[in-house]
Amino acid sequence: DLATGLAPASPDRGTLVAFAAKDGAVAFDGTTGNSPFALALADKLRQPGLEISLMFRQVRDDVMAATDNMQEPHTYGALSGVPFYLAGTEEERGALDAANPAEAWSRIKPEQEEQIAVLAEAGDPRAMLGLAYMRLFPDSPDYDAETAAVWLQKAVAVGSAEAEFELARLYENGIGVPADPVRALELYQSSAAQGFPDAVNELGFFTFTGSLGVPLDQTRALELFRQAADLDQPEAMFNVAGFIDDGHIADAGPADAAAYLYRALRLGSDKVLEALSTQSQSFKIETRKALQEDLRDNGFYSGPVDGDFGPGTVESLRMAFGLIG
Repeated sequence: DLATGLAPASPDRGTLVAFAAKDGAVAFDGTTGNSPFALALADKLRQPGLEISLMFRQVRDDVMAATDNMQEPHTYGALSGVPFYLAGTEEERGALDAANPAEAWSRIKPEQEEQIAVLAEAGDPRAMLGLAYMRLFPDSPDYDAETAAVWLQKAVAVGSAEAEFELARLYENGIGVPADPVRALELYQSSAAQGFPDAVNELGFFTFTGSLGVPLDQTRALELFRQAADLDQPEAMFNVAGFIDDGHIADAGPADAAAYLYRALRLGSDKVLEALSTQSQSFKIETRKALQEDLRDNGFYSGPVDGDFGPGTVESLRMAFGLIG
């Protein structure tokens, strides 16, 4: 019976259950497509440094303000005394927001590194990768490419496609290991065969440019870029958008190119954001206008759809990327 609401919960220790309204009460649906509770929760969930108990108290306050005190969310639970942050602490979010995995992993605390090392010694490939990344950020005092290469080789030995990709980059550039383009290509190909998006995109680049000993084949390159784009690789999406914009994909037009660019932005590619912000003229005006329409339709842009990427459009690109919220 909806009129009586949901029965109160009695969760186990370490569990928190939240309801949009107190037991016996009915929650409002709202008039904007989402309920007051859903809107408040979505806003608070992504805020770093907000401890879970305080977060739900703030959700309660927002809902009560939005409903003139007619709806009061309620929580039940028996949390431990250890603070818990759904979106992480400010420090942890800083690590997650780093531009590359090596930078993010370099911010790991010493006590966390010790725990990761135990897992790595036990054969965990993700832990091995983590230890490698910690030593691959050049600005870190722990930078040690040779040791990173050792950990990557161990992760490759247990089948990590990501480790194959990262080790391939080291062999390609002679970092931490002697330069070996043949070995690099083998690793790129093996990683791509496992479906690792960055490796598929990289093979597309080699095939498009005829580099690293790969025969030049632009038709095959496009196939690889599209495969990587389907795997949510943002730079591949940018590349496919370029092919569409240049008229190389017969069944696609400006709206399709813009859709790839918008998705690449939302996936958080620094390179795509930089290219669209500073070199938008590399795309035809029809594609730029279609991207402005996508930004507008998703609530990031309210200016004219004219293909001019001025300050207003650049700001909307940054909003879609996540730099402005």
